[in-house]
Amino acid sequence: MNPCGPGVGASGPAPVDVHVAAATLACLPEMTPARLRALVEEGPGPVAALRAVQRGATPPAGPREEPGRRALARAWREAADPERIGATLRRRGTRVLLAGEPAFPIPDDVPDRPCVLLAEGHDASALDGPRVAVVGTRAATVHGLADAREIGAFLARSGVTVVSGLAIGVDAAAHEGALDAGGRVVGVVATGLDVVYPRRHVVLFERVRRRGLLVGECGFGVRPDRGRFPVRNRIIAALADVVVVVEATARGGARITAERALDYGRPVLAVPGSRRNPAAAGCNALLADGAHPLLDPSDVLLALGLTPGSRRGWGEPQDPPPLVGDTARVHRALGGEPATADQLASRTGLDPGAVALAVAALEAANRVECERGLVWPR
Repeated sequence: MNPCGPGVGASGPAPVDVHVAAATLACLPEMTPARLRALVEEGPGPVAALRAVQRGATPPAGPREEPGRRALARAWREAADPERIGATLRRRGTRVLLAGEPAFPIPDDVPDRPCVLLAEGHDASALDGPRVAVVGTRAATVHGLADAREIGAFLARSGVTVVSGLAIGVDAAAHEGALDAGGRVVGVVATGLDVVYPRRHVVLFERVRRRGLLVGECGFGVRPDRGRFPVRNRIIAALADVVVVVEATARGGARITAERALDYGRPVLAVPGSRRNPAAAGCNALLADGAHPLLDPSDVLLALGLTPGSRRGWGEPQDPPPLVGDTARVHRALGGEPATADQLASRTGLDPGAVALAVAALEAANRVECERGLVWPR
């Protein structure tokens, strides 16, 4: 029996949808992946587990968790409100993905996979095709950032979804490269889906939401915590068919992601770097341990088993035609950020009519999107 599945029917005054029950459990205070799995296994299933919490059942205990269990049980009982969580899911358009269901994107053979994933975004199909995780250090060099953008863009034009953690540095550069190329992306977060971290990436989060999916296992309102990021990295590794490490320090999060990927049987490619570059130490160590060197972005397609003639129907990667005239001026004025028509007119010196024509041409060429009074680069 799948411990994360729906389980037996629950007694009580009103039935609860299994997806709402699972999200309610994930949103309980101080919930962890281990606690959630233990609850659901004992249920069995999310609905029965939620009913037990509502009756005041004591949370599962680890070796050092005995003190405070009664207080946590009371807090859980007070917070377990499936009607409120269900309303939040509907208002935000949040999808609840359960292990064991056909739509769950992580295979059964991953030993520590989440029971529940929450996802938000405009392109649910981002999880359907081939997926490559591009990860690296926050303290990336200029060359590392350029490599990440190039790899992200190449994969996007090849029909591959780019997965990363939305962190400063390599993660953000890979996402931006894929987004600028019009591709699909999945951002895996270590917070609630309603919490943007780092704050400087508020625009990037919105771009990922619009062109793909934000995915996480934490409940709404969960703030960033140092211990959650290594746990999050296992999801990045498990979602990917291949993991690419652009730059990584010897003990950074990207190295953790790569090691998890190797544990899960995923191919790992690393960009070689100078021994004088601390940001390349993790990549060079991975190569010494048997990772494949990435010398050209096309190496990733070979690792995926996608040759130029067999890219699962997405076709050959094509560079977009060059922009000229007012269209090029308006596109440069965006600078990778959304802007209003007035801002574009001010930046370019063009009159509003010329800006409107240029924006229309960019939209027709799939280079921008217009929504809520803003022009969004793609």
